[in-house]
Amino acid sequence: MKKKKNRFWLFVFSLWPGAGHMYIGFMKMGLSFMTGFLLSCAVVGITNIGVLAVFPIIIYVYAFFHANNLGGLEDEQFAAMEDEYLFGFANMDYSRLKLNRRNRNLAAAALIILGVCMLWNVGFGMLWDYVGWDNPVMKAIYYTVRDELPRAVLALVIIWVGVRLLRGKSEIEEPDTNRKEQAVETPVMQIEQKKEQAEDGQKDEQQDGQTDGQREA
Repeated sequence: MKKKKNRFWLFVFSLWPGAGHMYIGFMKMGLSFMTGFLLSCAVVGITNIGVLAVFPIIIYVYAFFHANNLGGLEDEQFAAMEDEYLFGFANMDYSRLKLNRRNRNLAAAALIILGVCMLWNVGFGMLWDYVGWDNPVMKAIYYTVRDELPRAVLALVIIWVGVRLLRGKSEIEEPDTNRKEQAVETPVMQIEQKKEQAEDGQKDEQQDGQTDGQREA
């Protein structure tokens, strides 16, 4: 049951992701935060890829402030809050999660990169055990691959995304221009049509008047 409780104890419990939410009755939110944090930590520990540590840090900070913000809501707002799993997964139509060809390729590429990074850490660690940790060549190779190579790959990805955005923007702007031209042309065409209809009506009235005059004569 949701219930506003002591802010001090909420602060204490919120130091562990998800525990603060559970303390004030948001069990589903708390379970989601706790599971996400622990899973992300497990991924970092298993893969031994340091850059992935950003994800548990983000989850930790977000869960802390989210719990304390919930505790600081007004009574009406707090009562209106619904306890639900994160990102709406509880009500999601899982049939839409089927991977199409493009998504499968992206997922496969991500898994391959992750596996290569794991093998690199394992293989290089074993190699260092044989050649020693003070070998300057091995240090240069290791830190180049660990630091410089990911930066180069990230730079290429950023450039590629920027190029795609520029192409997408140019493709979007063309239909908008056509729509504007159509929007300008449409009122003009309507005015011309109304004028033509009015002229036709006047002509019909004149013809009817002439016909009636001839009948009277």
